[in-house]
Amino acid sequence: MFSTPELTIAYIKKRAASAGGVLASLPPADAAAFLSEIPTRFAVQAAAQMNARSAALILRQMSVIAGSALLRDLDFANAASILRQVDPADRREYLAELPSRLRRDFDRALAYPPGTVGAHMTTAIAMLAETDTAAKALELHKQAERDPADVIFVVDDQKKLLGAATVANLVRRPAHAALADLLDPTCVALSAHARLDAIAGLEAWHDYDCLPVVTRRGDVIGAISRTALRRVDQDVSADDGESSMPSLAESMTGALTASVTGLIDLMTRPTGTAHISEGPHER
Repeated sequence: MFSTPELTIAYIKKRAASAGGVLASLPPADAAAFLSEIPTRFAVQAAAQMNARSAALILRQMSVIAGSALLRDLDFANAASILRQVDPADRREYLAELPSRLRRDFDRALAYPPGTVGAHMTTAIAMLAETDTAAKALELHKQAERDPADVIFVVDDQKKLLGAATVANLVRRPAHAALADLLDPTCVALSAHARLDAIAGLEAWHDYDCLPVVTRRGDVIGAISRTALRRVDQDVSADDGESSMPSLAESMTGALTASVTGLIDLMTRPTGTAHISEGPHER
């Protein structure tokens, strides 16, 4: 028989969006206490469903160690949006606990104005040479540390964009096939300074979940995903008072089909009383 905490974790796993809505409706200190005590991978699932402002309010109530662990494991665009809502002085404390590569990526993204591509791009992208093979590209995709995209960007020895190859296309081709024969040279490249509202309607999104970001010389410096664009839309809606998260009542209704006991526990647990058998911050 499952314990109440285990049912709560099961609820988050199966109803992450509803769990995020419930947590966002709680006092930030209570939500922070809960997220700090459950394994990080489950905290990430719930936090990823909140708008950036709600998540930032909760983050500021977490310890630097717990908050940094959450930011590290969230998808990059989501974490960057949350950090943008945090006071710069507090932001530096969280960033100081992150790996240097990830810290540099956040610093770069946060240097761009909020409504631009650069503010929401990730630099953790898969790039290979045109002489590399489909097999190597697929292996690189599997090894992606964060934000695995559906596309491999093909570049020359100066990191200038030559084209892109989707994972869906690669899996249908011979493993030894060179990327030069598989890439799409017409893949749309974006400027980091482009406005998000100007790129949201591009037809290229019908073919790609992720588009490359390049400098004026054509050097690839990052990529932006459709998920990042959706996240921005959600945050704008929340700022306008039209939160994209389910209402508390809707969350409660959804919970009845998964774990009534888990939802009650999630909403009524006193601060600091969560105890999960898998251990805190387990990944």
